[in-house]
Formats: sequence, C-alpha cells, structure tokens
Amino acid sequence: MNDEESALEEAIANLREAAQRIRATQNLMHSQGMTENVNYRELLMRLSTALAMTEAAYVEARRRRNL
Repeated sequence: MNDEESALEEAIANLREAAQRIRATQNLMHSQGMTENVNYRELLMRLSTALAMTEAAYVEARRRRNL
C-alpha cells in the first residue's frame, strides 16, 4: 500500500466516524425534544449540512481509492 492509499484509507475511516458522531448528535437532540425548539434551528441545520458534506467526502474518498 502506498502513501496515497494509506491516506485515503485513514480519511475513509475518519469520515465514517465523523458521520456516525454527527448522526448521534442529531439523534440525541431529537430524543431530548430539541428539534422542535427554534433556538436550535440553526445548529440543527448546520449538523444536517455537516453530515451531507461528510457523506459526500466519504463517497469521494472511496471513489478515489478505487481509481
């Protein structure tokens, strides 16, 4: 395995973990009823955006690994 492959494998693992943590945060906020509170609307939107970007980066890293 060369340096690029190793870096992509680490990126994939880190992105997978990041997505899991973001989802866990979203689930926690939902279970605490925070999703209905307007004071948390911006945070929830940013979490959703962060998850989408993290998932996109994960897909891209996997795509590049398979090139």
